[in-house]
Amino acid sequence: MSTISSNTKDLLTKILESTFYKIALRKAPRIAKNANGLLKLLRNALQKTQKMGVGGVFDVIREKVTLLGNLIKAYATGEYRQIELPNLLKIIAGFIYFISPIDIIPDFLPYIGLTDDVALLMFIINSIDGELNKFEQWKKAQPIKV
Repeated sequence: MSTISSNTKDLLTKILESTFYKIALRKAPRIAKNANGLLKLLRNALQKTQKMGVGGVFDVIREKVTLLGNLIKAYATGEYRQIELPNLLKIIAGFIYFISPIDIIPDFLPYIGLTDDVALLMFIINSIDGELNKFEQWKKAQPIKV
């Protein structure tokens, strides 16, 4: 089990130090200021999850991307702004990396190509867990729209 953790940590280090992720981080602040850009990024990320397989890790990723997407959508529409900027930029950079077909492990490699995308998204989700919990509490407190 420690080998898996070590391999995951090595992959994550490679991703976070990669040119691909650094470019995504540089693009994130510009996209954060543009509601239409945020919504387009979200739409592309959700479309990519629909093209993945079903069951197991694919369902988990879809669920997590949807949760992050709900936060991004609420931010883009101005409904929710209680997220710390560095955490918002992490999510945006993660989505940019996720939708890019060319990254550490290119997406055209069946299943294996998603390994780095999944690792990065799970890292981001785990690193902003408090923000996600705060957002979910806020969302539950909102009146139901009819």
